[in-house]
Amino acid sequence: MFKTMRKIFIGLSLLLSGSLALSSCSEKKQTEASPRYVKVTNVGSASKVESYSFSGQIHEKNEINLAFKVGGQLEKLLVNEGDYVAKGQLIAEVDSRDYLVRLDAAKAQYMQAKSEYERYQQLYDRKKLPVNTLDKLKAAYLATKSNFDAAQNAVNDTQLKAPFSGYVFQRTVANYDNIAPGQTIVTVIDVSSLEVRFNISGNLLRAVQHADSIRCDFSVEGFNNVPAKLLAINQKANTTDQYEVRAQLQAQSLHLKPGMTAKIRVTDHLESAQPMTVPVGAVFYKANQPRVWTVDQSNMKVKSTPVKLGNLRENGQIEVLNGISDKEPVVIAGVNSLVENQEVKILNL
Repeated sequence: MFKTMRKIFIGLSLLLSGSLALSSCSEKKQTEASPRYVKVTNVGSASKVESYSFSGQIHEKNEINLAFKVGGQLEKLLVNEGDYVAKGQLIAEVDSRDYLVRLDAAKAQYMQAKSEYERYQQLYDRKKLPVNTLDKLKAAYLATKSNFDAAQNAVNDTQLKAPFSGYVFQRTVANYDNIAPGQTIVTVIDVSSLEVRFNISGNLLRAVQHADSIRCDFSVEGFNNVPAKLLAINQKANTTDQYEVRAQLQAQSLHLKPGMTAKIRVTDHLESAQPMTVPVGAVFYKANQPRVWTVDQSNMKVKSTPVKLGNLRENGQIEVLNGISDKEPVVIAGVNSLVENQEVKILNL
């Protein structure tokens, strides 16, 4: 009886032990299958931000002094300072009577020479005229045509038109003044886009040329932190050993006018020559090779990545000379409890 009970107890014990073992294995597999939460850091090269401030001034896109190619008495001056003019709009006109007379005379000579040339060309085609005679007639014809074209251009030049849309900045003559060819009549400015200009010293040329951002503040209320795009840096220093910089404003407003002062802020992110660093606790060794766990964000699995270490820093960081790329996620806690290709969830990025 006792032996029978002992056999039954042993059998139940074995059955219970097997059940517990199966349960333990099941729980272990389930635990291994569950993603592990890890804390990571995105490694990167150290960088510093340099910021510079300059004083500058708003300038128009273009400024041009308009003048007649011909002289004479100014008959019409149709604009005043501050007026808006559209491209092609008539601004001023000189007395054209003398030029029209010259045009008529040049046209008559041209028509006569053309008629003679065409008539003698027919004789030449019938071999009744020597070639040298035809050449002389052709030269006379071309000369009169040139004079006619010049006279027509002179008549057209008695009208002064706006080459682009803009505003009349300055008027230097009055109606009925006698003007000479090339004498400035009005100055027109193009404000379709505005730019700021400021001067920098030679040691800041690189910083401004490779700046990450250029921002402008103006005395006009509400117009601060206006972005600007670098246009050009003068390649020769001025009399004060400064280099002029031009930057185009990326925001337009009727409140911003040429001549207004501006404070320009230039920001440059300088990459440091210092190597990347990770916390000392992120490093583990396998076969005497230092490694870190990197996270493949396409499948959220960890990979054991060999690295070459540098110097130990005072803040608990250690230099990584190679093996990982910039901004790559690296596990920084619990590294000894991970296995290759284990699925993880990131607590922080």
